[in-house]
Amino acid sequence: MPELPEVETVRRRLTPEVEGREIVGVVIRRPDIVGYPTVPKFRVGVLGRRITGVSRRGKYLVFYLSDERLLVVHLRLSGHLRVLNNGTPQRFERIRFRFSDGRSLVFIEPRVLGRVYLVAPEEVSGVLKGLSRLGKEPISREFSADYLQRQLAGRRTRIKSVIMDQRVCAGVGNIYSDEALFRAGISPMRPASSLSRQEVVKLTQALRKVIKAGIRYLGTTMSDERYLLPDGSRGRFGELLQIFGREGEVCSVCGTEIRRIKIGNRSSYYCPECQR
Repeated sequence: MPELPEVETVRRRLTPEVEGREIVGVVIRRPDIVGYPTVPKFRVGVLGRRITGVSRRGKYLVFYLSDERLLVVHLRLSGHLRVLNNGTPQRFERIRFRFSDGRSLVFIEPRVLGRVYLVAPEEVSGVLKGLSRLGKEPISREFSADYLQRQLAGRRTRIKSVIMDQRVCAGVGNIYSDEALFRAGISPMRPASSLSRQEVVKLTQALRKVIKAGIRYLGTTMSDERYLLPDGSRGRFGELLQIFGREGEVCSVCGTEIRRIKIGNRSSYYCPECQR
């Protein structure tokens, strides 16, 4: 699933391509890609609107429209957005927004889990509860060791699951949680409340650093290419992964074999020697 670095990269690349563009056509190839409102209301609601800005919150992309409504895109596990100069349907294309300059913004989603929503600002809390309940982002000033320690207090849940909880660490998913825990020297299996103050500080710093590095290197594109940039190119952070996806390889720090376990139905990678 695209995480904060991937979605932020998409936002930065899309903004100059779509800002100020008028939506003159909508082609909905899978009606279930529209999460809200109904398909007819969605179509009418976006036609003739200009995109006045693009922002991101957690893993959500938010396009601001000229009538002050919000076009919200959630990429989910495998969605990505492309800006194309032709009208040729793409494989797994689910919805296409045509602009007045002849180009299109295309949502490609192999697994059909991603969604688009058209909401007024006052509707967000009722329609997009996940968006309205997001916690702090690790790259924000508000994400401090004090904040994280409060979130971990009294929780026996494994630390990996807690920092993937979007109500705690907005935008953090499987890849960056593993990388941050490795850098902090913390086992993903530890109960959240068992972390010492020093470990919480290390984890706070590791989360911030790894997320910023992910953004700097344009996100992580794995071999399945679930994530691609809007021009179809690949993110480069995968070349810098120290632990994620490296089962059976040796740890770059101590030489111990990297292991994979399941936590919450997700594969988690760790070094049994470096992470305690």
